[in-house]
Amino acid sequence: MQISKHAKRIIWTSLVFLLSVTALYGIMAETDFGSNIIQAAQKIKYIGKDKYDIAKKEHDALLAKKKKLVKQESQTQSQVTDIKKQEDDAKKVASEQQAAAEKQQREQAEAAAKQTRSNTATSSSNNTSSRGDMNTASSGQIVGNINSHIYHVPGQRGYNMNSSNAVYFQTEQDAINAGYRKAKV
Repeated sequence: MQISKHAKRIIWTSLVFLLSVTALYGIMAETDFGSNIIQAAQKIKYIGKDKYDIAKKEHDALLAKKKKLVKQESQTQSQVTDIKKQEDDAKKVASEQQAAAEKQQREQAEAAAKQTRSNTATSSSNNTSSRGDMNTASSGQIVGNINSHIYHVPGQRGYNMNSSNAVYFQTEQDAINAGYRKAKV
């Protein structure tokens, strides 16, 4: 095995340092001053080990706490994701229900309008001799205009119209359901 020059230099430097420290330690151990320094160094080393053990325990406790918090964060994040998904699903269901309700209302209004038109067509075919001659003012009902889809209440301007253009309703709600709007004046 071949050792590089740099590695050889490090090994020689380490050996020289180790020999120097050993020699210095031997000299200091022989003197009273040297023994005091060695005893002080040993005390510091002992006190330092206690502090190290305490710090290591605190470090381990902090690591355990961090692990627990990371786990809680992960659980919380998954809960947030689940809640958002549930909210999105609820909004989607609500919008679908609203669309279905609106569709049903339109179908009912169209059915009511068809029924009203068929009723009007039947009544107007029965009165072919008086078609266009009858004035709606004497009917006392809510009258809608087939052409404009506007309804009029008794006493309102436009209430008097030719019966061939008239559709009769019992209530204003019936007219609205059939797709008519109220006259503005």
